[in-house]
Amino acid sequence: MEKTFFIGGQAVVTRDENNKLRFLQFLADDEQTAVMDEGGQSRGQLMMMRNGNFDFVANKPRVKACSELIRMAAHGRLSGTRDQAFQLTLKCFVSEDIDWQRAFVTETVDIMKDLMGPERMVEILQKLMVELKKEQDDEKGL
Repeated sequence: MEKTFFIGGQAVVTRDENNKLRFLQFLADDEQTAVMDEGGQSRGQLMMMRNGNFDFVANKPRVKACSELIRMAAHGRLSGTRDQAFQLTLKCFVSEDIDWQRAFVTETVDIMKDLMGPERMVEILQKLMVELKKEQDDEKGL
């Protein structure tokens, strides 16, 4: 059941002339009504409309990942998520000055090899090589 609260008070809008920023502060008449749950923009957006009214639009609830680490890599991790999915995250900084494409492929293969064993990994990689070869031949028009 939704509850509607009416809070009386004053809204003060100030502007910093140097940075041209605007700040909004709401001063409630009754301190008890001004007490709200902790949170900021994660709860929603408060907007001042052109006519001076305020409008609050609540954000949709967000499900946090809460992932469980399965395997670490040099540039990332493989995790199992709460929503029953697998998530591979790889991150490489430009300042590392490495071949990031090769690093991503190598690390992915290493993670999967550890999880499924070398024999199964060789089988999968051989099938992928055949598929890549077919795509190359198709592009060449063979």
